[in-house]
Amino acid sequence: MGYKLVIAEKPMLGRDIARAMCGRKVSETTPLPISGNGYTVVACAGHLLELVEPEHVDRKWGEPWSIDALPILIPDWPKQPAKGKDDLVERIRGLLDDADCVIHAGDPDDEGQLIVDELLDYLGYKGEVLRVYVNDNIEKNIRKAFEHLVPNGECRNAGRAAYARQMADACFGMNETRLATKRLGGRFTVGRVQTPTLGLVVNRDEEIEHHVSRKYYELTATGGCTDAQEPVTFRFKPGKELLDGETRLFDREPLDALKGRLDGTDTGFNTALSEKVENPPLPYNLTVLLSDMSRRYGFTAAKTQQITQDLRDKYKAITYNRSDSQYLKEEHHTQAPTVLAQAMRNLSVSWKLDYTIHSKAFNEKNVTAHHGIIPQEADAPVSKMTKDEAKVYTAIVERYAMQFLSPARYDVSTSTFTTEEGSFTAVCKRLKDAGFKATFGHAGEENEEDAPTGNPWLGEGDHTLTGISCTVTEKETTPPKPYTEGTLIADMASIAKYVKDPETKAILKRKDDGKKGEHGGIGTTATRAEIIEKLKQRGFLDETGGKVRSTEKARAFYRLLPPEIRGADVTARWWLIQQDIADGRANVNSLQDNVVNVFRQHMDTAYQGAHIASGSHPVVGKCPMCGQDVVKTGSIYACSSNKNEKQEDGTWKQISGCGFKLFGFCGKKLSEKQASALLSGKQVPLKGCKSKAGKTFDCKIRLEKDGDLEPIFDNKPKGKYNKARR
Repeated sequence: MGYKLVIAEKPMLGRDIARAMCGRKVSETTPLPISGNGYTVVACAGHLLELVEPEHVDRKWGEPWSIDALPILIPDWPKQPAKGKDDLVERIRGLLDDADCVIHAGDPDDEGQLIVDELLDYLGYKGEVLRVYVNDNIEKNIRKAFEHLVPNGECRNAGRAAYARQMADACFGMNETRLATKRLGGRFTVGRVQTPTLGLVVNRDEEIEHHVSRKYYELTATGGCTDAQEPVTFRFKPGKELLDGETRLFDREPLDALKGRLDGTDTGFNTALSEKVENPPLPYNLTVLLSDMSRRYGFTAAKTQQITQDLRDKYKAITYNRSDSQYLKEEHHTQAPTVLAQAMRNLSVSWKLDYTIHSKAFNEKNVTAHHGIIPQEADAPVSKMTKDEAKVYTAIVERYAMQFLSPARYDVSTSTFTTEEGSFTAVCKRLKDAGFKATFGHAGEENEEDAPTGNPWLGEGDHTLTGISCTVTEKETTPPKPYTEGTLIADMASIAKYVKDPETKAILKRKDDGKKGEHGGIGTTATRAEIIEKLKQRGFLDETGGKVRSTEKARAFYRLLPPEIRGADVTARWWLIQQDIADGRANVNSLQDNVVNVFRQHMDTAYQGAHIASGSHPVVGKCPMCGQDVVKTGSIYACSSNKNEKQEDGTWKQISGCGFKLFGFCGKKLSEKQASALLSGKQVPLKGCKSKAGKTFDCKIRLEKDGDLEPIFDNKPKGKYNKARR
């Protein structure tokens, strides 16, 4: 007798489905497949298949690369099992033989649709396939989802759109990377998401570098009031005519004239009272979590993302960690008392929460393929976690707990009077109910409007300002702040705000309709941290002291990129074609065709006559082992004689060179100035180093002839230090 074969996208989801449908007790370590009640449940591990390398289709596309062989265009690009996943593919092949039908349980998005569809196509399965959409891991919801199965054929166009994007990304990256590399004399990678991300940092750095400060002027008017014991200060907001299209007033003369007219006079003003309500922030999605951990603790995006994976895999402490949603289902509201009681035990805290509160986070209409990141009902005490794991877990639990606390409420007194040139406003805000901030004071982010005004409280109605004294203040514009990984992640999720073309901007925003927290972005919550890491590894970005900057190599390269491929408009253009594919109006190869058509437009002209040598990496000194240049690549200083070759498993192997590399020392990264000093034989003082025992100490370091860093202590610290070796 056969069975219904359920193919989930990931093992964790597979076990959740088995608990709900197979009538068996299933632990987190129960091996798949799991059978029962007429079902057999198995799971993929993300994509089990990958596009074959171009040279397997045509030898002319193999190494060495040749511009004459471009463009690479492979319609219906064939696939093969990804490295290390052959056994799983064959295991599922064997299960298909005895299956009465297949239930496709990929994630409810286009990528989830593709992951199972491509596998069934590769294995040549011709039987009945049904589709189930599982949005969360609550058992009764899984059972409810299995009551609403639909024919998978009605869903396949979504997977075809994802396949089209997969082929187009490969086509775009391979063609553009090979063209740039061959013309510029070094390895230069180009990617649909990578390149506009690089552009964000390059453009920000150039704005900072080329910023010219301008003096601007502000006016305040201070006077007495019979209804207040203290003076009241009004801020002047210039009218549109006075601003003349600017955001600030750069001409002092009108303010001096207004000051001269108001000084020493009295004037009437009106005060209105209102209430300001500040709701708790929504639970995290991955983008917001990465940004917040960067802001609060200086964590890199890759570090936070890895911690969330560990919290999920090692401790089962949190729900799906790569979610793009900040919203939750009604079932989560029902489960919250039990879940948060366990989470508070894990944290050894006790908060007085009100589970009758129904925050705006519980909105099923806004739940996408996944819901917000929240704790799970798991025994995961923070005492078993590392300090950084505990920080991230605590933040996730707190964000969820806030949903069961009241909003913060403020009484606001707003006073105004007007002149021909604009309006004057005085604000006083006082706390009426701290709400969630009484428990979580760090929550929320204050802006200028929330800053204390120092003004006295005034009641509603008409008042008189007496003995007015005006002050004109001179200020200077400041450049934008350098990116941190957190602010860069946030801008990747809302890159549309930097797009000047109205049509492209509108398309990017429309692409993210229904995705709360995404506002016309590039990439996905799951890939953005990886994109930033790759840009650092390839010598395009440098992260020092929490600030992300573009390298000279990056700036030189970005200026040479053809305009039609370096911006977010590529994503917008592709999305429109993908929509046509998803709606059945276009062929699955039409997106790749578009990529090649654009490539052909600049293939003959791009990068002609330009050259960016590998020496564009900063040279910091001479190698102590072989005498060649030592260059900076990311946060590592390496001898330029070193050559590496990528292995089949994706790792890199050194194939030539002396092997000298200079990393940091005991948790401290080295600046270019420090590396240069070490290479010239000088001793370099370091503060805040950490021993293996976790003790902090100061020392000096020097570079030995064999490439090792040796510490020099005035007072030797207790514990073993992490000796930095080449």
